[in-house]
Amino acid sequence: MKLISGKYLSCIFPMPTLDYHTLFIILIMNSAIVAVIWGGVALAYRDFHAARHWMAGSLLTCFGALLLLLQYSIGGAFPAVAGNFLIIAGFWLFYTGLLAFYGIKIYSILRQLVVIMSISLFAALAEYSNWLWLAAVHGLTYLAALVCMFIFLAARRHKSPGAYVCLVAVLLGIACQAYNLYLTLRISAKDIDVSYFLILYAYNFLVMQFSAGLLTFGFFILTIDALRKEVERLAGMDDLTGLPTRKRFNDVLSLADQQFKDNETPYALLLIDVDHFKSFNDDMGHRAGDVILKHFGKTVSSLLKVRQIMSRHGGDEFCILLPASTKEQAETLAKRIKEKLSAVPITVNTKPVFITVSIGIALRNSENADTEETDIFDEADKALYQVKRNGRDGYAFYHAGVSA
Repeated sequence: MKLISGKYLSCIFPMPTLDYHTLFIILIMNSAIVAVIWGGVALAYRDFHAARHWMAGSLLTCFGALLLLLQYSIGGAFPAVAGNFLIIAGFWLFYTGLLAFYGIKIYSILRQLVVIMSISLFAALAEYSNWLWLAAVHGLTYLAALVCMFIFLAARRHKSPGAYVCLVAVLLGIACQAYNLYLTLRISAKDIDVSYFLILYAYNFLVMQFSAGLLTFGFFILTIDALRKEVERLAGMDDLTGLPTRKRFNDVLSLADQQFKDNETPYALLLIDVDHFKSFNDDMGHRAGDVILKHFGKTVSSLLKVRQIMSRHGGDEFCILLPASTKEQAETLAKRIKEKLSAVPITVNTKPVFITVSIGIALRNSENADTEETDIFDEADKALYQVKRNGRDGYAFYHAGVSA
């Protein structure tokens, strides 16, 4: 096969020469900026663990590029091996950050990462004098991270716009790394000369930087989408108890009511008052009242099953919706609430306090289908008033004839 030279290539396809020092300076600056951004996100949102991975990955890439820049200036095996190792490790941290973003446990992945990095480092050190071997080790390990990321993203059923951007970036990165490996094989077979290799490698390096920037942009879109959903979630929560707001509760109630009208799917509504709550506030102070409300919300919500929703309706009044539930299930929950509260005291101003509740229950089922035009809240409120008239600390079902 005829040897292809860089001089021959430049005659056919005139291309400006790319300076490696400039390319690595660009990589260093980009990585540093991205690390600062993810560091700010990690500092502002401490529970957003993916940002820490992406910050660490950007920092390792930055330091790795610094070492490679040093290697191009002064030579030596250590900067080349260490620089490539840090860049590869940094990119694997981008992958683990993606896993953390989707809430996947990464301990086993991190163990695999350590093994892969160790093998790559020892392989590179064993043949550090052979730059072709080093390029091959770098390319294969980098390619493995990209393939893992692609498989993970492609396997997800519901993909957000950010995930699609990441997929495009990963595919571009895979193509670049595959081409680098192809060039390495060609030059090792002496089909092309070093000058030709360096020209193509430099342009491919530039495209890889673009794919890395596109991947970071995809991460930003994922993050913005996640933060938007978190804001929406917090907007639908009561500030004091962390329970869903009345508006969110009413939305779920409307859905349950529509299902009842369409398919006669039964549901139940429990309206709950903390007994003598005003006395707690007057005698112990409003902070003690807040503690009681938090304790009540946490204790009762722990008894609920999937799809059952509890909301703070206002003051010391709470409501619980039991979709697709019978009268027996509603009564069972009312009994469990009373038993749980009587068994678990709350410490208020260093004193144990037991609280009791009054519960009014209204139903929608085939037995009262003709009452669907009435307000189920009014029915539950009338049942609640009946409990209070009977001395509180109990529960009652609404039935026709009960008046507030």
